[in-house]
Amino acid sequence: MADLTIRGVSDELHTWLKQQARAHHRSVNREAIALIESVRAAGSAPARSRPSAQDILARAERFANLPVLDTRTADEIIGYDEAGLPSR
Repeated sequence: MADLTIRGVSDELHTWLKQQARAHHRSVNREAIALIESVRAAGSAPARSRPSAQDILARAERFANLPVLDTRTADEIIGYDEAGLPSR
């Protein structure tokens, strides 16, 4: 079995974890493992990595090719008047 060390845990989080462990009659270590296992069992997806510049450009091209469903200008949609102030 592997070991895991978690550094930089805030006092508030550590206190909460100790309270949870006490409430479930577990050690802090066992409570942390139980919490990690419950997240894993719930099917929580891992954090996605940041998209590359190529991914962003591909999305921008795809979005630019979508049909225009509203032909009003941005000013017409927002409702700016001749002075550049919202008219609503």
